[in-house]
Amino acid sequence: MQHNRLESAWEGALRSPLLRWGTRVIGAGLFVLVMTVHGPGAQATDATAPTFDVVTLGGEAYNNQSLKGQPALLIFWAPWCKVCQRELPLMAQFHAQEKPPQLRLISIGFADRRRNVEEYVYSHQSTFVFPTAYDIDNDVSKAFKITVTPTYVLLDSQGRIALVHRGGGLLQTAHFREFLTTLK
Repeated sequence: MQHNRLESAWEGALRSPLLRWGTRVIGAGLFVLVMTVHGPGAQATDATAPTFDVVTLGGEAYNNQSLKGQPALLIFWAPWCKVCQRELPLMAQFHAQEKPPQLRLISIGFADRRRNVEEYVYSHQSTFVFPTAYDIDNDVSKAFKITVTPTYVLLDSQGRIALVHRGGGLLQTAHFREFLTTLK
């Protein structure tokens, strides 16, 4: 008899809207936890890059057409991003020591005021050895659907997105290293 009462209480609880809501919340929380732990990283793709135009702080203009025929790595970053602050010097080191000559690196500061981006660049000149642009109104980051800093977008010589990497560690990813071997 007691077994039946427990069983009925359990079945009633399973039908409870509060328990169903709680189960959804826990499930969503686990999803967020998994994406936080496993979310950042490289994702291979073959989509055509959206149309974009940027002008660097030095006055150079870059867009889909000007980059056609040469691969490019677009580095989306923000001055307040701690991961960016660690990654950008590594990208400067990569640029100086092992970057294939035909690969263009262009950093794009976004998700902050222009003044903050410029101040960060000018106070870290040894890091910004590659062209650096400010993404006015975050138009370019929106076009590429960038929501994480840093995000690296690797374009092949045909203007297709070869790789999107969210977060740090791009230089250690297999997809990026494999792409570099095709340029040598």
